[in-house]
Amino acid sequence: MYNINSDLKVQESTRTTSIPVGIQDDCTMTSVEKKTASNGSVYLEFAFEDASGNTLKHTEWDIDPERITPKPGETTQEAVSRRVNSMLMRVKHICTKFVPENLFQVQGNSFGELCDGVIRSLGTTYAGKKVRLKVVYNWKDYSSLPNFCPFIEDMQLSPETKLRITQYDKMEKSAQEATAQAATSDSSDLPF
Repeated sequence: MYNINSDLKVQESTRTTSIPVGIQDDCTMTSVEKKTASNGSVYLEFAFEDASGNTLKHTEWDIDPERITPKPGETTQEAVSRRVNSMLMRVKHICTKFVPENLFQVQGNSFGELCDGVIRSLGTTYAGKKVRLKVVYNWKDYSSLPNFCPFIEDMQLSPETKLRITQYDKMEKSAQEATAQAATSDSSDLPF
């Protein structure tokens, strides 16, 4: 039942790491795939790799109206439309770095059909093409692309980056911020 011998291989090296936060040059998109989550939801996954072999996966999901909270003064339908439009802009922003904007036209009656159209339209146009990525931390402190464009540039068209880190970009993990705040406070203001 349990057997440890020379046939059991132990992975001694670390797995690939995430592309670090910041503006990263010489990245490539390695794949774009339609995948299905364990709950049956379909999503679109863009995979990137930097020159050091670090990876980043960016996913786009269908918008679930049940999970949308409208902003004050906004109807649920307006909130759903805003979120769908934001998702479509991110997809277009990525894809038009590999396919000319005037040729990139995709539509679908479902999110799955949209994913199929994006994959078909991109084909292998991304293979070996260098891009620059803006990488930030998401709310779970994982390296990710921001929710708002711009976050990707064609390296050939822009020798100097136009991407900017703003005050809204999360560049430190939340746990590090809390540790730094606790380290700089004196013990008189701590509740314990």
